[in-house]
Amino acid sequence: MTEGFLFGAPQGPWVRVALDMPVRREFSYEVPEGMNEIQPGCRARVLFGSRYLIGVVVGLDPHPPEGVKLDRIRPVAALLDKEPILTLPLLRLARHMADTTFCSWGAALAAMLPAALRKDRKRRMVKTVEWVGGLDGAQQKLLEESFPKQERALAYLKKADGPVEVRLFKDRTGLSDSPLKTLEKKGWVKFAKRKEYLNPFAESPVSKGSIPTLTAQQEQCVNEIVHSLEARQHQDYLLFGITGSGKTEVYLRALATCLKQGRGAIVLVPEISLTPQTVARFRERCGEVAVLHSGLTDAERHDQWIAIQEGKLRVVVGARSALFAPVPDLGLIVVDEEHESTFKQESVPRYHARELAQERAHLEKAVCVLGSATPSLESWCAAQKPGGMRLLELRSRVAGGALPEVLVVDMRSEKPETGHWLVVSKPLEVQMGKALEKEEKVILFLNQRGFAPAWHCKICGGSVHCKQCDVALTYHRWRKKALCHYCMEETPPPRVCPECHHPVGLVGVGTERAEDTVERMFPKAQLARMDRDTMLRRESYEEVLRGFGAGESQILLGTQMVAKGLDFPDVTVVGVLNADTALHHPDFRASERCFNLVTQVSGRAGRSDLGGRVVVQTWMPDHPAIRFSSKHDYRGFAEGELKEREMFGYPPFGAAIRFQFEAADVLKVESMAAAAAAQLQEVSAPGCVLMGPAPPPVEKIKGRVRRQILLKATPPDALRPLLPVLYELCQKTGVTVDRL
Repeated sequence: MTEGFLFGAPQGPWVRVALDMPVRREFSYEVPEGMNEIQPGCRARVLFGSRYLIGVVVGLDPHPPEGVKLDRIRPVAALLDKEPILTLPLLRLARHMADTTFCSWGAALAAMLPAALRKDRKRRMVKTVEWVGGLDGAQQKLLEESFPKQERALAYLKKADGPVEVRLFKDRTGLSDSPLKTLEKKGWVKFAKRKEYLNPFAESPVSKGSIPTLTAQQEQCVNEIVHSLEARQHQDYLLFGITGSGKTEVYLRALATCLKQGRGAIVLVPEISLTPQTVARFRERCGEVAVLHSGLTDAERHDQWIAIQEGKLRVVVGARSALFAPVPDLGLIVVDEEHESTFKQESVPRYHARELAQERAHLEKAVCVLGSATPSLESWCAAQKPGGMRLLELRSRVAGGALPEVLVVDMRSEKPETGHWLVVSKPLEVQMGKALEKEEKVILFLNQRGFAPAWHCKICGGSVHCKQCDVALTYHRWRKKALCHYCMEETPPPRVCPECHHPVGLVGVGTERAEDTVERMFPKAQLARMDRDTMLRRESYEEVLRGFGAGESQILLGTQMVAKGLDFPDVTVVGVLNADTALHHPDFRASERCFNLVTQVSGRAGRSDLGGRVVVQTWMPDHPAIRFSSKHDYRGFAEGELKEREMFGYPPFGAAIRFQFEAADVLKVESMAAAAAAQLQEVSAPGCVLMGPAPPPVEKIKGRVRRQILLKATPPDALRPLLPVLYELCQKTGVTVDRL
């Protein structure tokens, strides 16, 4: 146990401590004599039951809690901070997060803190593992036949081609470090430790370019934001600008004003892969910036956090968790690509960074700017109402010229190559060929990794599923294995259908198959692939993007990592290989996500006077999401989609809550779901609609059966009478409550 500031016999007053537990209450402890430094926002170690836990002090009480015997109130065991590490606005933000996501205050506060502060431990070294060779053919075969986990671990390290952090290895493979230790004993891998850095981007080169002249539209947007900053008034803005219209320059000018005032700023980006490019641009104009995202180690996040808290780094760039950075005198919050689904946290607390950014700006009297070429319908709707969020628009590209021409290809009429699966249509092949002849570049987007997403049986029509999960197995050719993308379990490729025992064949296209096709079509061009199977080291993102920018590769193929935020002037052709992927999800936001993806990836083309062309391959050319995105018509799409949302009572016109139940067997999970449905039905108010219990799209994951209930409340206030039941359900094991 790490030492704090220890004191003697307990004597009042009392404090309330929030613990990271699924219980919506705080716990009272007595303050020992001499612990005068204790304040709300400080961490304290307390004895809970027979365990010592670390919590956050959220209140001081001059009197003991009512109804509790004094001899049952334990003293605070240790105070871990001389000064609060969480400010009053952050404590209030955590309370708001707890109330809106139905979790405990302690769970919300824990989400704000780096792991090193939650656990009160600091690691100064990073453990890595690396393949060192020495494996012969017979040993390789023995591993494949008798030790599949060791073989899988070794294959990952070989492909990584360099030291890999053990933490990242575990996350990407789903394996423990046990097979690594066995491989080390055999002499095929080696462990090492390296020192961590205060700033992981400190060694990255910074180029000093000229500051561009603002367009008239940019200047108008900057003036509005600067006016609110100078007045030190809270205001929310929606910066709606087409791709390439210079939204980042607006952020930078607003940030310059904020820094001149001596205030700090937070810039949120949706993908870790965007961080190097974004950090480089902000360092160029603002000097050193702090970086916070899940790709950092615990100690790196801790060092960045402390540097921010002490005011050494006043600009923070990062993914959604960077929103909780302890920036002193916060003046500006920017949420770039605010429509992105990655801003939604999928584990407790299930918050949305966009909504919390606005709430934090309100608490700090700061300015919040939400930027997007395809705003979320929630933000768009809010910006249309008088007196609330203000709409700022950028209607033209800073480099001049029109948006790229979009050609929609109906894949139903395309013929595949003889003996090959249809991957690249003839129109896309022609456009790629023209671009490569002119020494221009190409970006190809496909949101499906692996070689093929399923094995299909032509006799019974079924697919081969994972034994532990209700999902089709994906073939990964580099491993020559079938992989479940939910439980990460690998199996040999199936030969026959488990139902009718007839032969099965691979169907569909993943990035591996697309890579194979493109390299066959254009053997002289260098292709770089960006997906979860190739980004195996922390440095991989930056290495690939730097190489693409420098001309080491001419074609960039990838998943969502290549769909947003990238700015390469010599990219003139963009291909969307399967625009329909997002449409097949049973989600009321499926059309919106499809429209956003196609529009965003299309925006990577034509960002200079070279112009651009976009080829969208689809099996559903008449779908509104495809039609409107091909015309760059956000307003037309939003108008039609909002009418449907209003008709069915979905956000932004109503609240939607999903209750998910899971257990080891069907009877138990159905009993849990039925009991919850009855409880909700009993207290539901007019305007509330309950659907289910029913199986979710993925009925089983890792051997556990699932059921779900969907609750819609129109208007959202109709949800209020149900809140006590929602809070109660959140505390039960096997139950997830998520605001959609």
